[in-house]
Amino acid sequence: MAKDRQTYRKTAAKNASLERSRKQNNETPKASEQRGAAMQSRAKAAADVTSNAVDSFKIRFFSSRAAMVVAIVIVLLVAVGLFDSVANNGKAFGNVTVNGQSVAGMDEGQIKSLLVEEYAQIITQKSVRIYASEEARDDENAELARQESIAQAEQIAVEDVKSGTTSWLTSSAELGAYVPYEHVIKEVMEAGREGGPLARLSLFFVPVDITFSLEFNEQALEALASSIDETIGDARYDSTVTIDEGVANAVKGHDGEMVNREWLSGKLAEALLSSEEEPSFVAEVEEAPSRTTYEQAQKMSASINQALNAGLTFVYQAKSWMPDAKDIGSWTRVKVAQADDGYELKVGIDNDAAASDLVKHLDTTVDSNNVIVDFEVNGEDIVVKTSGSGIIPEIGPAVAQIGQMLYGAGGLAWGGDASSTTIQVNESNAPEQLSVEQANDLGLIMVIGEYTTEYSNAEGTENRNHNIHLAADLINNSIAESNGGRWSFNEHSGDTNQDPPFASAGSIVNGEYVDSIGGGICQVATTVFNAVYEAGLDIVERRNHSLYIASYPTGRDAAVSYPEMDLIWSNPLSSDVLLQMSYTDTTVTAKLYGVPTGYKVSTETGQWEEGESYKTEFETDDDLGEGSYYQKTVGSDGSQIAITRTVTDINGNIIKQDAFTSIYTPKNEVYVVGPGTDTSKLIHTPDSQSSESDSWEDDYESDYEAQNSYYEESADQQYYDEGYDTDGEAVDTEAGY
Repeated sequence: MAKDRQTYRKTAAKNASLERSRKQNNETPKASEQRGAAMQSRAKAAADVTSNAVDSFKIRFFSSRAAMVVAIVIVLLVAVGLFDSVANNGKAFGNVTVNGQSVAGMDEGQIKSLLVEEYAQIITQKSVRIYASEEARDDENAELARQESIAQAEQIAVEDVKSGTTSWLTSSAELGAYVPYEHVIKEVMEAGREGGPLARLSLFFVPVDITFSLEFNEQALEALASSIDETIGDARYDSTVTIDEGVANAVKGHDGEMVNREWLSGKLAEALLSSEEEPSFVAEVEEAPSRTTYEQAQKMSASINQALNAGLTFVYQAKSWMPDAKDIGSWTRVKVAQADDGYELKVGIDNDAAASDLVKHLDTTVDSNNVIVDFEVNGEDIVVKTSGSGIIPEIGPAVAQIGQMLYGAGGLAWGGDASSTTIQVNESNAPEQLSVEQANDLGLIMVIGEYTTEYSNAEGTENRNHNIHLAADLINNSIAESNGGRWSFNEHSGDTNQDPPFASAGSIVNGEYVDSIGGGICQVATTVFNAVYEAGLDIVERRNHSLYIASYPTGRDAAVSYPEMDLIWSNPLSSDVLLQMSYTDTTVTAKLYGVPTGYKVSTETGQWEEGESYKTEFETDDDLGEGSYYQKTVGSDGSQIAITRTVTDINGNIIKQDAFTSIYTPKNEVYVVGPGTDTSKLIHTPDSQSSESDSWEDDYESDYEAQNSYYEESADQQYYDEGYDTDGEAVDTEAGY
């Protein structure tokens, strides 16, 4: 009601005002009404303008405020980002961990120090045992079997050690375990940086843990995997090509069962990084398909046969030689190589084998009257020196042409049409100084003698193998000077009875296997002896072991014991001879480098003569239970054998004949038994031995033949695994000839 009265008063006042204005202006009522409408319209327009202005101001005010807020936020983010960058420059961001351990705020050096401290002991001291089967792990007699295996590991043939293995003990140190520090640190430093600001912002809310695994030396891992394969696996054979009597034949391969190397690496890393003090796991094998097909082998054999009948001719001075298919086949090697879409067969030439034949058939030996070769040791470098006068045949370049002409791109094996199959062997003045590699490539020197022996790396052989490697290192790069210079094992190895550096290991003392400092060095001496034997050089002093060792070639072992027992040989050539040693986890190799001699060595092996029978001995171990026992030493009867070495020159003339007689005493078998154990059934009698084998000489021969077969397979496989360059030329090979 009050509102209505107020409205009425306003309307009345307005009408009164209009009436007074009309009378003052002498307007008619209509004109006055029109003027009032116009004024009202102007007032409304003014009000609208005012309202719009107010609205515009509000929009501008609030819009600028939002922009200001955004600007402030951006400035703050930039400031925080700059501060973050400065504060964490070269450091890991917060919320970043490595295998669950925080590295926030650490620089690269601090991160590495943390990792080294955390994992140093693991990668140097921790061990892991791998069992051949679940049964082997659960076998209550496994410990006795293990002790027997350890005791016999250095006595019996390598193949017997492998077949009897039920577990493998290895360590992070033996496997060359290491933490990939640089890779881990790189990932840490990239966390929050790779991916821009969003990645950094995400790191505030989502933690990042950098995980890694131990990595291992590839050769050590492969050696362990191969050892497991030989015991519980089935060898895979790739389809390949063999060459017999100058004819290449395709050989069909077959699938096998082998340890997956990635699986093994992962299991080892998992075990070594675990909190278990004595981690272990059971080995597993899986199907391992043949990597090449029979069709590939057939195609390759057809190509090789084209090359074998190429009709090569070599010319040197006034002499020429045309090798036949058998000759070329003896130089040809086939290997499996990885390709983009799988595996393929590749073929090349063994340079050393080809060079040796060229020397023999072209009579291209270095003229010893004009070219004298001396070796000089400068730290780790070996320098080959000559008188700087005289002519030498360039055997190396000629051999290189063989690989290219036969098996290189566009070679005769692939249907190429060579304009000429004649290879000229050029000659040049002897350089005054060059490296061993350069001299070998040129044909100035070559491997004149080489031998490889194998040993076990089973549990219990760690010290022995350490001694083998140490002795090989000590005599490596030693020189037998020309014109009768003598080489002594003891002189170059020094006192091998010192601990350290030598360790206590199994050795033969007074006809028994016992632990003594330096055990195992005789294997190195035996390897050197056989390289010298094959080179046709003079053997001055050599003694066989008192006990027969089946792993060595018959009658060709060499025993050393500082300072009384030594291996001595001499160099009758007019140039020096260099001895180089190398080894793997299971083999040691001796190579003799010198001027090509053209010598050919043959061996006549006599008949075994029976000696005294071995006896059985017992040792009591109070830690063993009654009825428990294991064999510590394998017994063998005494025996005697003689071999004769004949050395002929390039023309077949006999240079020398040497007889080597080896007399072996009986090796008594030894059992370790628990107190109260009935030993009557363990005692050996000569009759029981003869009933087991009517011809122990055949056993010895078969042992040697098996071992010799291994050497040949090892050499072939070693060459087989070596690479060839893109022209089909064989690169350095460890194969022995």
